[in-house]
Amino acid sequence: MKNINNTIEKYCEFFGFSPFAIYKDKLLDCRGKSRIPENTKTVITLLFPYYLGEEAYENLNVSRYAAVSDYHTVAGKYLGIICEELKKEYPENEFVYFADNSPIPEVFAAVKSGLGVKGRNGLFINEKYGSWVFIGEIITDLFVPCEEKEITFCVDCRKCLDACPTGVLKDEVFDKEKCLSHISQKKGEIPEEYKEMMKRLNCAWGCDECQKACPYNINAEKTTIREFIESFNPVVTGDTSIEGRAFEWRGDKVIRRNIEVLEEKL
Repeated sequence: MKNINNTIEKYCEFFGFSPFAIYKDKLLDCRGKSRIPENTKTVITLLFPYYLGEEAYENLNVSRYAAVSDYHTVAGKYLGIICEELKKEYPENEFVYFADNSPIPEVFAAVKSGLGVKGRNGLFINEKYGSWVFIGEIITDLFVPCEEKEITFCVDCRKCLDACPTGVLKDEVFDKEKCLSHISQKKGEIPEEYKEMMKRLNCAWGCDECQKACPYNINAEKTTIREFIESFNPVVTGDTSIEGRAFEWRGDKVIRRNIEVLEEKL
């Protein structure tokens, strides 16, 4: 299968394969589930790093992943190109890609494909780019010889748990309703205690605290993906266009509300 590797590596540095059979009882219930090809045999998992170096984030007021172009668009573009190239080489086979809204559990797939480990905070960690990566998948009925890798975990230093501003990572069962990142993306009024956290962290969208504390991210390398580099905008204001940004899907009201929260005095 040398050809398939050569094709993918032209557009993506880190990718791996795993047999589709291991996901059959783990598929997520989403609209994308209906797009899975019949007789699917292989899942190709791909990584798209977005880290730009600590100096770039000095005045950041949104989560790092939201400071670049919407990853659905960027990763989707490359995944689409790869699928087109693979279809030319294997015209009898189907190739369907997913970026985020995927029936495949992404962290599980990335680890099972041998691309890294699972962090204590539930995020995926790559040896080169740390947890600052987006994950995409291509599902195909092409059989690619591969072995499922063992699930491996981080060193469990628990620094991410200690850094979590709400403490939800220390709970026995993760409740996303207590996660600051989730709360910042919800519609409606934000409880005062969470407003104070957002102001203290100067973050109008998402939360990076557990990732910033992770030792695997200390020496993370910068992305070379041109779209992320050129679109980088670390500061969002009331006049910033939301078009093409990760928070566009929520509409103007939520991000504008959050910016107003930051503008309030602590």
